Amino acid sequence: MRLSAQAYQRSQIAIGPTAIQGNCEDGSCYPTIGDLLVGRNKLLSASSTCGQDEPQRYCIISYLEDDQKCFMCDSRYPYNPYNQPNSHQIENVITTFDSDWKNKWWQSENGIDYVSIRLDLETLFQFSHLVMTFKSFRPAAMLVERSRDFGRTWKVFKYFAQNCASAFPGIPEGHADDVGDVVCDSRYSDIEPSTEGEVVLKALDPSFEIIDPYDPYIQDIITLTNLRINFTKLHTFGDTHSNGWQSEPHEKYYYGLYEMIVRGNCFCNGHASQCVPVDNMRGDVFSQPGMVHGKCVCQHNTDGLNCEKCKEFYNDAPWSPAVGFEDNACRKCNCNEHSDKCHFEIKVYQANNGTGGGVCDNCQHNTVGNQCEFCKPYFYNDPLKEISDPDTCIPCDCDPGGTHGGGICEGHTNRKLGIIAGTCLCKQNVEGIRCDQCKPGYFGMSAINFLGCQCK
Repeated sequence: MRLSAQAYQRSQIAIGPTAIQGNCEDGSCYPTIGDLLVGRNKLLSASSTCGQDEPQRYCIISYLEDDQKCFMCDSRYPYNPYNQPNSHQIENVITTFDSDWKNKWWQSENGIDYVSIRLDLETLFQFSHLVMTFKSFRPAAMLVERSRDFGRTWKVFKYFAQNCASAFPGIPEGHADDVGDVVCDSRYSDIEPSTEGEVVLKALDPSFEIIDPYDPYIQDIITLTNLRINFTKLHTFGDTHSNGWQSEPHEKYYYGLYEMIVRGNCFCNGHASQCVPVDNMRGDVFSQPGMVHGKCVCQHNTDGLNCEKCKEFYNDAPWSPAVGFEDNACRKCNCNEHSDKCHFEIKVYQANNGTGGGVCDNCQHNTVGNQCEFCKPYFYNDPLKEISDPDTCIPCDCDPGGTHGGGICEGHTNRKLGIIAGTCLCKQNVEGIRCDQCKPGYFGMSAINFLGCQCK
C-alpha cells in the first residue's frame, strides 16, 4: 500500500483540539495533535538566560545611546506581570494562546553566539512540526536536532543559515532530494524582520511520497524523546571585534523568543485514539488543559506506552502497527483453559501457514503442547471429557514392569488408527489390560527386561 505524505499526515494528525479522532473499531486510529510544550515547563531548558544570577542590562538596537531604551532583565524568579515583569525565563515561550504573549519572552545573555534550547520528553512522541516566533532578529545560523533514546544520541533535522556555505560547510543547500535528507535552509535567517520573524520546521516534507509509514527509517524521522535547537550565530551590524565583544555593542545582540510551539501527538502505532499521563512523569503539570499526554490507551489487544507489543495472552499472531482500515489486532492464544500465559514463535506461525503462532506457557492440569491440547506422558485424555476440562487428563493405570516407558499408555483416542486412550503399551512378551501378565510360555516379568518376560 502506498500513501502520500499528505494522506499519511492527515491520518496521523488531527487538526486542533476538537478534531474527530479515528474510530479504532474501523481500523487504525490516532490521538489528537497538540503542543507538546504545554504542561512541560520543567522539561524545557536553555543553556543561557539573561539575568539568571543577577540583573543584566540589554538595549534596543535603534536607541543604544539612549539609556531610556535600555532595560534590565531579571530572571531570578518566574515571570509575573505585576511584580516580575522583566523575567525572561525559557518557560515564557509556552504561550498556550496567552493574550499577554508579547509582554513576556525568553532571552539569552548578551553577546553569546552558541545557545541551545532543549525539550526532554518522558516517552516517545510523534513529531509534526516546530514553529518559533522571535522577539529579536532570527539567528544568522542554527540547527535543530532530535533524539529517540533520551539524549544518548542525536541526529540533525535541518540546518538554517543566512549563508549556508559559510555556516555549515559541506551541507547541501535548498530542497531535499529524498525524505530524510539533511539540508541547509536559508529562508528563515535573514536580518529582516527585526522582530516577530518565524522559523518553521516540518518533520516530513509533504512533497515526498511515503511508501511505508512504519518503515524504521520513517519512524526514526518522525518520532522523538528529545528536541534540541542550537543557535550558532547572532546577527550583528559589524560593530564587534573578531576576538571578543566591545563593552557596549554586545548589549544589543542576544536571542529573544516570544513563542515556541512543538506540535505532535502521542505515538501509538495506530492502535489508540487517546493518551493518559505516563506514570512518574517528570513534568510539573499533570492535567493542564490541552496537554498532550504520553501513555497510549491501547486498543486492538495491544499494550505498552506506545502500543508497541501485544498484551499478555494475545500472542497468537505477530504484533504489527495498524494501517488504514487494517487494525492488525493481536489475537488471543488458545490454551484450552490450561494456561493464562503464552508467547509468539515465528516457526510455529510459519508451520501453521499463518493461522497461529501462539505457544502456551506452563500448561496446567497435566497437559502439554503448543495449545495445551495433549495430556502429558503417563496421563490420558478421558474420552468422556472435553480437552478444556481441568480433569480431562487421567493417570495411566499400567504395570511399570510390563510396559514400555515404565507405565506409559496411549494419550488420546484415534479410532481411524484403532487407538484407544488409556491403553497400556505392553512389552512384547507381556499381556493384560494393565500389562501385568506374562504371555503363555513366558515367565519372570521384570522392568529391566526389554521384552518384559523370558521364555520358559
